[in-house]
Amino acid sequence: MMEMYRLSTRYYAEMERSFRQLVFCFILLLYGMNATAQSQTRVTASIDTTVIRIGEQFHLNLSATAPADAHITFPAIADSIRKLDVVQRSAIDTTRLQDGKLTTLHQSITLTGFDSGFFVIEPFTFIIQQKGSATADSFLTEAFLMQIQTIPVDTTKEIKDIKPPIDVPFTFKEALPYIIGGVVIAVLVWLLIRWLKKRKRKPEEKVKKIPVRPAHEIAIESLENIREQKLWQQGFYKEYHSGVSDTIRAYIENRFSITAMEMPSDDTLSHFRNNLINQEAYEKLRYILQLADMVKFAKGIPVGTENELSMQHAFDFIALTKQVTKEDFNNGELTEKKEVAQ
Repeated sequence: MMEMYRLSTRYYAEMERSFRQLVFCFILLLYGMNATAQSQTRVTASIDTTVIRIGEQFHLNLSATAPADAHITFPAIADSIRKLDVVQRSAIDTTRLQDGKLTTLHQSITLTGFDSGFFVIEPFTFIIQQKGSATADSFLTEAFLMQIQTIPVDTTKEIKDIKPPIDVPFTFKEALPYIIGGVVIAVLVWLLIRWLKKRKRKPEEKVKKIPVRPAHEIAIESLENIREQKLWQQGFYKEYHSGVSDTIRAYIENRFSITAMEMPSDDTLSHFRNNLINQEAYEKLRYILQLADMVKFAKGIPVGTENELSMQHAFDFIALTKQVTKEDFNNGELTEKKEVAQ
């Protein structure tokens, strides 16, 4: 029994030792893969010159190379770096290396400066996260010293032009276009004056005025059409009352020159509170507009008598406010003795 116990203990000890070696090898493998990825990752920053004059431009080139499956975050560049102004940023270009195993991202930034002196372009930080890694690594570029020089000016000397003005003679070839243009304009003016002198006045054509239909005839025809459609009987209450109210509004525009189609009902009614029409016509108009607003905006459903009464009030309002025509007279007297608005 003791011998079997010692054998089993030795067996488990060997198994534990083998497992530890396997884990250790796995860790070394991961570390080696990470070290390989780290060795393949590099970031650079470069400038095409270190000395410029005030107002001149130079380029800052940023690039990062990493495995193709890594996530690269470029540094955020503001509108200025120290006292150097950013003029333009190029798009970030992508290049594949080693059969697509590595990726290089590149961006060019155009800078300029308007203050003389030395300026430090501090290192830029790239954030790169390898695939399968829970953390991201930071990579820094080198710093640069930039000098901006002024243009030397000798203050002891008088300010003068760099070169004296050049005396260029005015030739006939240069004057020829102006001469031709002047002759053409003179000929056109002469022809215009001659045409005006010879022109004969044409007799003015008399335009026959086509009589416009009275506003009340158009409105009555529209109301008759709406009534024949039987809209509210089919459940189209909104269309019915919109048609009746719009017909009355159009009639008001043609009859009284009031832009009723563009006004709310209260504003339309306010134009008739100064005795422009009689009280009966005003009450019928108010009933039509308010009932139409209730149906259109409050989604009310009027009863049958209200629908018929709105149509009847529309006809009555037109009859009470229409303009008097020759047909309304019979032997010098009105056929209908109703009050009308003049």
